[in-house]
Amino acid sequence: LNNDTMFIFQFAMEGFLNLHWARWQRVLLTRSIAIAPTFLIAFYRDIGDLTGMNDLLNAVMSLQLPFALIPTLTFTASHKIMGEFRNGVVMNITIVLLSILVMAINTWFVIDFLEKYMTHQWWAYLLVVVVALFYFFLIFYLVLYLIVTLNVTCWCPTFMHRLIGIEENQPTLTLEFGDSYSRI
Repeated sequence: LNNDTMFIFQFAMEGFLNLHWARWQRVLLTRSIAIAPTFLIAFYRDIGDLTGMNDLLNAVMSLQLPFALIPTLTFTASHKIMGEFRNGVVMNITIVLLSILVMAINTWFVIDFLEKYMTHQWWAYLLVVVVALFYFFLIFYLVLYLIVTLNVTCWCPTFMHRLIGIEENQPTLTLEFGDSYSRI
């Protein structure tokens, strides 16, 4: 599962970040982000506690999943990228709901892991809060981009475009709902 997640993460983030780097630099960055946590856990954890190491690796992969899943949803919903092969409305709704369910279950798993293995000291809680705020800010940005792609910007679309860094006269990733009801 980690290898599949790593490749999905790599390709999705390469395209989503729109990096204009040499291919080897993009691969090095995205692979490092995907594999570094697993390597550090395997290197620094006690080999005698394989159950704890497995739980920690699962928690890390749960945290990485939205960074592969949300850009993949954004790309497959995009008329600009997928053309006539983009997902239909019913498929988008189904995929978004299933993704929310999977990410909620993973969030519960990470919280359960933290409650079980975290030391009860103030600095540990502070560190978790700071990292969680940064993590959810990044997820929030990806979700905003997905919302713009799905064309669900009924409240203040100008604000949404400015927030994610797209000018209004610049072509955006939009999903046209006109004939897509018949496709699944």
